[in-house]
Amino acid sequence: MSEPTIRPATAEDHVAIRSFTSETFSWGDYVADAFEGWLADPDAQVAVVAEDGEPVAIARGVMMSPTEGWMHGARVHPDHRRKGLATLLNDYLCDWANSRGALVVRLMIESWNEAAQRQVQAAGYRRVCDWINGVRGLGSEPDPVTNGGRRVPGDEQLVVGTPAEIEPAWVSWSSSELARAGRNLYPRGWLMRRMRRDDLDDAVTGRRLLHGPSGWIIAEEEADDSMFVPFLVSTNDDAYRMVRAMVDRADRKGYSRIRTLVPAVGWMEEALSRGGFDLAGNQIWAKTVG
Repeated sequence: MSEPTIRPATAEDHVAIRSFTSETFSWGDYVADAFEGWLADPDAQVAVVAEDGEPVAIARGVMMSPTEGWMHGARVHPDHRRKGLATLLNDYLCDWANSRGALVVRLMIESWNEAAQRQVQAAGYRRVCDWINGVRGLGSEPDPVTNGGRRVPGDEQLVVGTPAEIEPAWVSWSSSELARAGRNLYPRGWLMRRMRRDDLDDAVTGRRLLHGPSGWIIAEEEADDSMFVPFLVSTNDDAYRMVRAMVDRADRKGYSRIRTLVPAVGWMEEALSRGGFDLAGNQIWAKTVG
């Protein structure tokens, strides 16, 4: 058997990658289905460890901004674990990101996954913040959150924001406990980078910035008929009103599910839990590469 080699992935690797990533979780995995799209992304690098030419591990690095990289999708064939292959891939992709201008790379790990946490800590990462993934199904009649089936009052509903909302939303978010706790990061799906003011400009242009008396959110449509909220500005006093308004908005629009990623702040977690969301913790780890 030849020594393991690290190289960029190719389209010919797809079958082998599918063979060891199809049952990663109880529900399966997304890596094989996303693989072709990953290869086509000019801002990303997919790398594999190969033995005798056959991939036995895979990971992906993405440039999220000119100076920020993100690492994800690390998978190792069950027969090749505990050989340090994930660390080899991470080092390779950190070098790639640095060659593209990255000064920092980040990644996300589930709070329960202590083995992965130990692995990235040994690779030079440090834990910088915690986030909460909240998921809630919709469509129950009556919905216990929207007052036993009665809608959120009109003056508390979220409406589409205009350009006039950009500055107050930016100022409120920039000085908020949520922004501080989340290190000013902005989720793009399951990947993150630092929030920029022009993200709000884009959200207004796309009619995705919503506001009401309880604050602001950005609401995005996901492929699985979900409304995803990656950006939320509210306060301790208004958090539950915001949660109710979010649920009401998603239900009015006919979504079957609402999902949000928010920094792990106690009063926000409490409001989401009270609003019927199932919560899971995630840790963000970062490493300087510049």
